[in-house]
Amino acid sequence: MARQLSLLIKPVSADCNMRCKYCFYIRPGDPYRSEGRHLMDDRTLRTMISSYMKSAGKCASFGWQGGEPLLAGIDFFKRVAEYQQSYGLSAQLVSNNLQTNGLLLNDEWAKFFKRYNFFIGVSLDGPEEYHNAYRHALNGLDSFRQTMKGIQTLRNHQVEFSILTVVNDITVKKPAELFQFFIRNGLYHLQFIPCVEMNRETQEMKGYSLSVPDYKDFLCTLFDVWYNKGKPIASIRLFENILAVYMGIDPEICAFHNECGSYVVVEYNGDVYPCDFFVEEDWMAGNLLETPVHEMMNGPKLQAFNRRKIQQSSGCSNCEWNFICHFGCQHDRLVNGMNYLCEAYREFFSYTQKRFHLLKQALST
Repeated sequence: MARQLSLLIKPVSADCNMRCKYCFYIRPGDPYRSEGRHLMDDRTLRTMISSYMKSAGKCASFGWQGGEPLLAGIDFFKRVAEYQQSYGLSAQLVSNNLQTNGLLLNDEWAKFFKRYNFFIGVSLDGPEEYHNAYRHALNGLDSFRQTMKGIQTLRNHQVEFSILTVVNDITVKKPAELFQFFIRNGLYHLQFIPCVEMNRETQEMKGYSLSVPDYKDFLCTLFDVWYNKGKPIASIRLFENILAVYMGIDPEICAFHNECGSYVVVEYNGDVYPCDFFVEEDWMAGNLLETPVHEMMNGPKLQAFNRRKIQQSSGCSNCEWNFICHFGCQHDRLVNGMNYLCEAYREFFSYTQKRFHLLKQALST
């Protein structure tokens, strides 16, 4: 069965009102870095929505990301909702997910998100001292209090949201503290993203990246506090996806699929790429103003990228845990084909196997 294709759209490209030190978009390889301000024009927006919804099937899934997507302005997103309603097929479901740093959230935005059922991801790296370590506004000020204010605004308007935390060299050593902070603040829907940024020429990790031993300890300790004697009180995306695998359900996380290709990235000007980690000239598949996205998906560039996930792997095929991670994420690959995080995941899968089976049994009875 073909996997549902979703769009990850960068309406303002990598433009942002913050300068996070670990941001992987702030690098010389960004094809759009030398340009001025970016904003998707109306022709590109209308073409993207109309052509995608015609081929999306029963569910059209839009993800809005940056940079900071709210810089596009609320009138831009009002047109998004208008075009989705105009071009949607009969009985077609539409989902909108938007990732934000929270600094621009206000009552007007929250009312709009509530009206059109947007699901919001808010970037928050934990308590103030950890969040502010690498996440700074353009004016150099710390961002923690503004982000927390934005979260409260979403709550005030009953907007559904989750928290995205980057696990860097600092936070990787604080799993229990992070978890307790989130629970204490009533934040129960959590996603933890490992910070793995390397110099591709030297294969050396950048200073804010986590180490493999630390990440293994992070995952095991986080699981311990989350497990709660078989009755978790919070949703952690990674753990729930692993549990889905044990239960025979196709996981949501793209890194756990046999091939890439569950989504494509659409840049502000309509250029299409296979992954937000690979917005690079070599991997541009085309432009949706010239070629529909569903045609590009079957084209040689994206097909080659999707198959590359398996072809690059070394030692994965015979690994007892490959049924979970399926070769891991291409972004985390070293030059020798090994996944940088492989050993951390191996030890974590072994450490948690029995308890995942217990959770499976509890949900199956």
